[in-house]
This record gives sequence, structure tokens and C-alpha cells, in this order.
Amino acid sequence: MKDSNHDASVEELKNKLDALYDQGVFIEDSEKRLSKLEYLEQEVLRMETDSKIQNVLKLFKALSNKNRLLILWLIMNGIRCACEIEHILSLSQSTVSHHINELIEVGVLKIIKSGKWSLVSSETNIFSEDFFIELIKKI
Repeated sequence: MKDSNHDASVEELKNKLDALYDQGVFIEDSEKRLSKLEYLEQEVLRMETDSKIQNVLKLFKALSNKNRLLILWLIMNGIRCACEIEHILSLSQSTVSHHINELIEVGVLKIIKSGKWSLVSSETNIFSEDFFIELIKKI
């Protein structure tokens, strides 16, 4: 149920949209735009609770770190031993382990055990040059 504040907000928005229509900025009148906005408003409410959005947010949070992006890039170029990542990025074993675990948690990487060695691989083949563009399109 929408309250009077919402109704006042819609009326204010309608006035702004009418002005934009009158100026030729929009080709649709305010009623058509408000109708579409009502639909979008419901979709946003649905999306806010959608687990897919939450997973994408976790992924972006994980990728918001420079070292994790570099680790991901290294692994996109082949399976890596953590020791290789430590060497190339000049990071400690514990730091690399932390970053790898963050990427595993969001489903980007996986560990492959080979005897006493742990190798790091991309979880799937989804990472390509166009990965992020495709990910955004899917949202």
C-alpha cells in the first residue's frame, strides 16, 4: 500500500516528466513513462531480495581488490601454483591464500590437489575477454 508521501513524490515526478516532454527531451508523455516506471519500481523491489543479485554483489566485492583481480588474470592464463602467484605479485603466502579463498568463496576459483601441492584453477570457463560485459547484460 502506497502512502501520501509516495503519491506526492509521484505527482512531483509527473510534473518534471511533463516539463521534459514539453521541452522535447522525451517523446513519451508522463503517463506512459510513469507506467513504465511503476513496472521498473516493482522489478527493483524484487531484485533487491533476489539471491542472484546478492551473489553478483559478492563477486564484485571480491573483484574490487587489485590483488584478487591480478590473481584472477594470472589464472585466466593457466592453472597456477600459489607459489607462482606469490612470486609474481611479491605477496606473502598468507596474503595469497586469503585472496584465493575469497575468490573460491564466490565461486570463481577452485583448488586442485596434486599430492602435497595445491593448484589454483578457474572454476569454469566463463572468464573471457567479454566476461564482465556478458555478466552485466545478464543482470
